[in-house]
Amino acid sequence: MRTACWLLLLSGSLIVQPDNVPPLFKTYAPKMTFYYKSPDATLGPKMLKDLLKEENITHPFFDKNGHVLTIVAAQLGDIAAGKSEIVRQYEAEFATAPTAGRKVILRALANCGDKETGKRVGGWLADPRFADLRGDLEALQKHLADPKRQHVRDRPAKSPDDLDLLWSNFFITGEYSPIARILDVFDLPDAKENEVLKRVAKWSLGSNLQQHPKLVELVEKNKKDRPEGSKKVIGELIIKSP
Repeated sequence: MRTACWLLLLSGSLIVQPDNVPPLFKTYAPKMTFYYKSPDATLGPKMLKDLLKEENITHPFFDKNGHVLTIVAAQLGDIAAGKSEIVRQYEAEFATAPTAGRKVILRALANCGDKETGKRVGGWLADPRFADLRGDLEALQKHLADPKRQHVRDRPAKSPDDLDLLWSNFFITGEYSPIARILDVFDLPDAKENEVLKRVAKWSLGSNLQQHPKLVELVEKNKKDRPEGSKKVIGELIIKSP
């Protein structure tokens, strides 16, 4: 279960054998899990620089867990959203980063890129050094040019990968919007195609309710406005103290 693996990594529960995960996680996982408590956008460029170090970006862990890089990249992007000076620092790392690192930067820019980013992407597309990333660059260019482009929190969750990204956005923002999308999963029909999504959503919600008092507060505050499906799950997972 990919969501389970990543959330445990974020909470530190899997960091029991340091050689099995990139050194980066020991330093940043707790900070990124509770970033919303003490937001500091300068953490983004610091984390990116550390991620791009050989001992992290080439760590064998990512051979089988490449999706974790996508989640880290999304969080970097969420940290920099609306902060042009941080976005410029991400872009400055692109040329010298290894290919895997460049992909992380492009994914981050999908969440935080601005008009200047669009110009930078055009320049990268014209540079033969980055020909191997043409597809990624063109996709980012199209995304940034779309006036109706959406963040994962702006659309219904359709897969466990979406849930990963929604939780990651909550860890950065501490806001209800990504949680609302997760709760929406419980209001989907009880059909076979929704079984896995509902199971992963319930596991992850239960796990995070135990770690984040802020999450409990948000869910309880909005419970009255929820449809019956999600309201029922909230009642099951939030156990009132006697």
